[in-house]
Amino acid sequence: MRKTDRIFVYIMGFVLGSLLVAAIMNRREIREENRVDPWVTHNAAAVEAGAEDLPEGMPEVIQRGKILDFGILPSAANPQTKIWHLNFDESYPYVRVMEDLSTGELSYMAADQILIELADGVDVTALKPMLDTLDLRLRMFNRKDQIAVVGVLSTQIDAIPATIEALQPYSELFRSIGPDRIEFK
Repeated sequence: MRKTDRIFVYIMGFVLGSLLVAAIMNRREIREENRVDPWVTHNAAAVEAGAEDLPEGMPEVIQRGKILDFGILPSAANPQTKIWHLNFDESYPYVRVMEDLSTGELSYMAADQILIELADGVDVTALKPMLDTLDLRLRMFNRKDQIAVVGVLSTQIDAIPATIEALQPYSELFRSIGPDRIEFK
């Protein structure tokens, strides 16, 4: 094979390989664009059916959110609370707003994740069997602070308490577990 033939074969291989990679990446991008986010579509009917408006006195940034879901959660241990799931395009795309009906107190947290503070000596790899059993996803882990961010079980308004309850049998793995609270300054 002559030198020019080798260069031609090399260039053709490079062009064909580039086209193949571009086609694969384009296919992945199209698939990702067509994927339906369950948080956006899950409760559209509930909003149309008349979810309550957000209460007065909320920070202005929260009032800009689109209501995805609304409901009231009764509990024997806690007074009834009103729950709103809101959608934003920023750092916390899904926010859960809770209003305690007895005090009127409002609290804000991520609607799609919880925080787990691991017990001393527990590595994040020890969470894998628990997460696999419950079909949960580890979103982030901070080794320095021993904090894991884990997705919730569903998109329902009781997803955070249901996820926390489902994790209780594994309590030897963590010091504390709770919602990913949002603080306003």
